[in-house]
Amino acid sequence: MSHRAMSTIRDAEEAIKHKFAEENPTGFDGPLRYEASGVVENERWWYIPCGWIGCSGCIVNKHDLYVNWLGSALSQPDYFWGHDHGIFHDLVDFAFASDTDRELAAKLILRFQHMHPNARGVYPKQPVWYLDRDIPSALAAQFPNFRRHFVWFAIPEIRQATETNGLRFTSILSNRA
Repeated sequence: MSHRAMSTIRDAEEAIKHKFAEENPTGFDGPLRYEASGVVENERWWYIPCGWIGCSGCIVNKHDLYVNWLGSALSQPDYFWGHDHGIFHDLVDFAFASDTDRELAAKLILRFQHMHPNARGVYPKQPVWYLDRDIPSALAAQFPNFRRHFVWFAIPEIRQATETNGLRFTSILSNRA
């Protein structure tokens, strides 16, 4: 898939089909079906409502064709807000501003999933939730930078903390290592 500025919705469709084929052993065969009236476009991305069970559509970045699967757990405004703030349905490097209240950070990271090894040194195959008892040590070891975390399900809480508590943070896609 080329990494060029996208000019049509067809480019976004092809990016979605490519991503689906990449992640599914059976590939992708046939047209991508969606209601055209549900498409949202802005200067940065396309939202295509190509949903199926467990997915309400995809956002495709125009500058790099990154496809963000949206799942079905959040509201559309939260999906858009999260995407616009660097929170993706993927592993991210999430950094709180250094002056973030630790109690607020503790509440938020309860909604994060991580890729750290367990007590035996075994890394998880998929992100795992923090347990309550893990929060103090996670804060002590990582604050303010939480690398390779799945933060997607925390979008509503992060958004609320940003809007009501002045939370400041950065979030970018993690390296695939």
